[in-house]
Amino acid sequence: MAPEKLPTLPPPGGWRKKRVAPSTKGERLHSGAPMRIALCAWEIGRLRSGFGTKVGGLGGVVEELPAELIKAAARQGFALEIELLSPCFAHYDRSQLKKLPMRLAARIEAAAFEFEVYEHVFVDQIDWPDGSKRSVDIKSLYFWDSGQLGWTGARAVYPNDPWMMMKLCAAVSQAMAGYIRQGDFQTVHLHDSHVSLVPLYLGDGYLKDVPVHLTLHNASHQGACHIMGGGYETLDRLNLPGARLFHEYFDHFNGLNAAKACMLKVHKTGGRVTTVSGDLDGTWGYAAELRESYDSLRRRAWQQKGASPIEIFHPNRGLNLFEKIPVAGITNGLSAKNRPEHMPELRCAALRSLQGKSLTPIFSDLGVQEEMLAKDHDFDADRLERKQDLRRLLYREAFGHDIWGYPALFCAVGRMSQQKNFRAIAATVERVLAFDPQSRFVILASADDGEKGLESWFFSLADRHKGRVYYNNTFNQPLSKLILAGSDFVLIPSRFEPCGLVDYEGALLGTLPIVRAIGGLTKIRHCGYLYDWLDIGDFAGECDAFSGAIQQALRCFRSDYTQHERRMRAAMATDASWDKSAARYVELYRYGLLAKRWRRGGSIADFLKELGDDKDLFRRFLAPGHDEFADLRDLALKQALDGETTRPQRTSM
Repeated sequence: MAPEKLPTLPPPGGWRKKRVAPSTKGERLHSGAPMRIALCAWEIGRLRSGFGTKVGGLGGVVEELPAELIKAAARQGFALEIELLSPCFAHYDRSQLKKLPMRLAARIEAAAFEFEVYEHVFVDQIDWPDGSKRSVDIKSLYFWDSGQLGWTGARAVYPNDPWMMMKLCAAVSQAMAGYIRQGDFQTVHLHDSHVSLVPLYLGDGYLKDVPVHLTLHNASHQGACHIMGGGYETLDRLNLPGARLFHEYFDHFNGLNAAKACMLKVHKTGGRVTTVSGDLDGTWGYAAELRESYDSLRRRAWQQKGASPIEIFHPNRGLNLFEKIPVAGITNGLSAKNRPEHMPELRCAALRSLQGKSLTPIFSDLGVQEEMLAKDHDFDADRLERKQDLRRLLYREAFGHDIWGYPALFCAVGRMSQQKNFRAIAATVERVLAFDPQSRFVILASADDGEKGLESWFFSLADRHKGRVYYNNTFNQPLSKLILAGSDFVLIPSRFEPCGLVDYEGALLGTLPIVRAIGGLTKIRHCGYLYDWLDIGDFAGECDAFSGAIQQALRCFRSDYTQHERRMRAAMATDASWDKSAARYVELYRYGLLAKRWRRGGSIADFLKELGDDKDLFRRFLAPGHDEFADLRDLALKQALDGETTRPQRTSM
């Protein structure tokens, strides 16, 4: 049953409770008191508020997740409170934040300093399980030190130098750990490697009682750097005991690896390492890829190509700990505002409000500007004529005139990084134009520093193929939504993709994804066009495979539009909501508290009795490690739990 009321909200002075005794933490779910979560992340989204940052998908996920977790907990019958912990970047207007009466000590390279702590409360509107609309407060804490963060800006939050990044993460993690120790939290949830040092600063005494879980959004960024002098000395510079921690936790090819250290600490203390696509058993998606060995991946690439691969991308980047500590997949979701019937960028009132804050028109074509601001263009699977209207407006915005003939519109929206592989799009454009002269390409993307040459390539394509290729390298949120909504296909040839959000965004809008069959992109297999290619060293072969998928989509579009429309409807029916994923995270929090009870000792029989109705939940999340990380006690418990689920149920006569 859903609770009758909202979770308890903070008192006017904020939460500064006395620490709950460790022995009572697990009982909080049954006491009626809210379960409190410290959620640590480098990016939290919330761009429009002025107090958030979003460089990649991490920020978008962390923005949506807290309210969804609160709703999921309510469905499971208890209250949840979440505090977001993130750095205070220099472009935030701290005069508009509440400064807390505390300073948190940190030490880097023998220099001691103190972080200031600021607070802001976001009010999120959510659909409560009883069908009502409710407001929930999400408290966000920001940690500021001018020496550490004074150089940052809206798009500059990650130092390019690995050692500088390590020092900054260490400093902020010390502040976060200091704050967490003063609060009354029942669980700590870490998001990505930037905050992976937090449990090392919390210490074993704290971790004995409080579960910590790590969600990796991109395992390519592991917080790795070279040692400075020696391994012990390098950790000492970060205010960590090098002699005790370096070899056991951090040493990775004689360098430091923060993700490795965190994974080990989380696993050893009973928490779980998760990633953003797949299932709890890691049988598909990014969870499966992280657990695959290099040799296995290379064999698959050889079989696929029929020859020795030149180069393959190994998702776990050589950290074979992923193959020994089970990684669970909990696939990211998208809020309902990404569905075409709810999207604010398709509503005239929202666009007029946005236009009122800008001196320049949102859209470059004045006719498109007038139509988009004059009426709503939201749609659903029963109003696909509105999508055709958006298709017409997109064509006019991109090419300056009404649609000629019946073109197939291909789009790509995002950031040009090596991961996103826009180079494959650029190399395929002219091949597709030769195959189908009525194809059109609409590209909205800016390049990372290392990919600036791609912008010139796309500008050249647009110049050589006027009226058939459009390229824009400026960020424009309403335009990006018009492009996704008005196109027929969205191109996503990523080298790797932990979850993938653009594929979801396109699918919900009836814009069919054409994607490499990797990571979380395989979740749109029911409606999109997937192609397999693992040898990234063979760019020509890669473009052949990509072009083949595009041509397959075009053949259906041209010769069997009824089937194309069926795919569109299947895409729009995709369940991309947070409901299942948020429920899994809440169950993970419950599992973590139960795991702490298990680690206090006692017999398997007694613990099974103590679990009661939570046996199945505990069984699904319990994952003993492999090889040297296997725990015989956990293995025995797992076998006992599996036996419980297969035991015939006694029936009454």
